[in-house]
Amino acid sequence: MPLTFSNFNKTLKNDFFYENNPKVVVSVSGGPDSLALTILLHQWVKKKKGKLMALIVDHRIRAESFSESVQAKKFLINKNIKSKILFVSKEKVKGGKLNQARFNRFEKLLNYCKKNKIFHLFLGHHFDDNLETFILRKIAGSNFEGLNSIRFTTIFENVQVVRPLLFYTKKEILSFNKKIDLQFINDPSNQNIKYSRVAIRKYLNSNSNVRKEINKEFRLIKNNYLLYKKMIYQT
Repeated sequence: MPLTFSNFNKTLKNDFFYENNPKVVVSVSGGPDSLALTILLHQWVKKKKGKLMALIVDHRIRAESFSESVQAKKFLINKNIKSKILFVSKEKVKGGKLNQARFNRFEKLLNYCKKNKIFHLFLGHHFDDNLETFILRKIAGSNFEGLNSIRFTTIFENVQVVRPLLFYTKKEILSFNKKIDLQFINDPSNQNIKYSRVAIRKYLNSNSNVRKEINKEFRLIKNNYLLYKKMIYQT
C-alpha cells in the first residue's frame, strides 16, 4: 500500500481513537520518516480542527545534534508547523550510546505530553524498523509476546503512543517524500555497522530472499498474536 495522504487518513480512521479537536504531539528528528509523518499529521489535524506540536529533541550524542535540531525547526517554521526544541542535559548523555539517546528522547517527549495534558504522541517508526526489532528480539530469545515487536498503539504512563507508519516500508516513505519534494537530514549513525540494528538493516537490504523469509515469519506472528492472547487468557 503506497503512502499517500488518503491512505494515511484511512489508517487513522480505522485504527486510531481520538477526541474532538484532538491535540497531538509528533517527534521530529529531521529524518525522512519523522518529517513525512509530520507533514501527514499537519494536514490531518487541520481537517479535524485540532492542534499539532512538533517536538525536536537535541540528544547531544553527536556534535551536529544542535545544528540539526535548528535545521529541522527552520523547516517546520517554513511549513507553518508549531514546534519546540527540547534539550537533554549533559549529565544524561553517557558515552554516546544510541540506546541512551533513545531513552532520553522518549523521556523528554513523554514528560512534555504529561505536563501539557496531551494524550497522543506520534512516533515515526515504520515497517522496516519493526522487522529489525523482530530479528533483534529473536536473537535475544524473546517469547511470542516480545516477537510481536512494535505495536501501532500503546499506552505508556497515561499517554497513547501512536505509530501509523508501521504499515509502510522505508521505500514507500522515501517515495512519498520524493513526490512532495520533502528535504530531510541524513543521520550518519544510520550507516555505522558497529550498531546491531544498522548491521541487520544492511544484511536485509542485500539479501532479498532472506528478507522475504523473515518477513513471512514476522507477519505470521503478527497475524496470530490475538489468537495467542486469547489462548493465554482462556487457560
